[in-house]
Amino acid sequence: MVETLTKPVKNTTAFVDALLIFAGDYVRPEMRKIIDYGDFNWQIVDFDKFLETEFDPETIGTVVIDAEFVTADNQKKWLDIIRLLDRVNIPTILYGNTNKINIENFKMLNIIEKTSARQIIPVIKISNVYRKYIIETKNNNTDASAKDNHAQQLETQLKMAGSVQRDFLPQTLPDSDKINWSVAFMPADWVSGDIYDVARLDEHNTGFYLADAVGHSMPAALLTMFLKQAIQMRQTIGNEYKIFSPLNVIDSLNQKMFAQHLSGCQFVTCCYCLLNTQTLNLSYCRAGHPYPILIRKNQNPQQLQTRGSLLGVFDNAHFEQNSIQLIAGDKLLLYSDGAEPFIGITQENQSFAFESRFLEIANLPASQMKSEFESLVRQNRDLAEPDDITLIVLEIL
Repeated sequence: MVETLTKPVKNTTAFVDALLIFAGDYVRPEMRKIIDYGDFNWQIVDFDKFLETEFDPETIGTVVIDAEFVTADNQKKWLDIIRLLDRVNIPTILYGNTNKINIENFKMLNIIEKTSARQIIPVIKISNVYRKYIIETKNNNTDASAKDNHAQQLETQLKMAGSVQRDFLPQTLPDSDKINWSVAFMPADWVSGDIYDVARLDEHNTGFYLADAVGHSMPAALLTMFLKQAIQMRQTIGNEYKIFSPLNVIDSLNQKMFAQHLSGCQFVTCCYCLLNTQTLNLSYCRAGHPYPILIRKNQNPQQLQTRGSLLGVFDNAHFEQNSIQLIAGDKLLLYSDGAEPFIGITQENQSFAFESRFLEIANLPASQMKSEFESLVRQNRDLAEPDDITLIVLEIL
């Protein structure tokens, strides 16, 4: 549903999934495609009218701004709008890259470069889950029936968030005649504190990572959505692009997280890797995350150790990048700490001892290893604390 605003936003009684703020006399065809593609309740308003009205924050889920309309002349007005939305914790999407607004100055602002309408839809969905979760939590009272209703609403939101979160995960993996990928993703609840991606950056480079927000359920899941938007593997400027090194990716992510000043004990670990698919050289950097594991034929599995503290804790945190030459038959494993009880334990002398059950499946092909690992977890999950479990297997054929 698309409705042009003729009344102040404060008169809106229904929850608006997405409010599009634009400037000018029309909505560009590119934005119309997004509106038509998303099954949302949309409202559209000119930015001059938005600034002139009062509005109830609880009626707005996500705001979408078309960066095409941000110019040097009206930049201050746009900044006023974004600052206002940020103050009342309304997620805001700036659709289209622009150098006129510094995203790091705002905690609720995300930039999505112009690719396709499909990319922006899951961002709006998870933003709305976040808004409804915050609103329902804020408005909860002590009445028993209201609490039951609130609990049911939260469960519905969790289920929806879990579905949306999976939309952010890669739907296909970039297999080739040289490389095979396999992933086990096993949340402890409807939603997960783990997030991963495997992306082909150009014809010779693939970037992949696994990040783990400490804890699980909604707060951790919301943090993974921030991570998904904050991790930048490459940058496109005009017809040129730059692929960032693992150290650049982790250091930049740490700066963005530190700038958020996260409340409570919200910490994140991450391991980012960059694979040259032609030379099979792998570079990697980690931040407080379990060490990647290399499995090579006729050798014991080994951890690839690098130094790196938790993300977002220290402004001047030091991270270390290393590299290794992979060969045919190698497998590389990234995993979240929830998988650690099924892989091995760190002993008192700080050495890592692999579980015998893990060693039994370590030399299997990637897809079979993943399946056996999932079976191992299902059969023994009651022996470990409930936690999100993710395993990424890269196999060199």
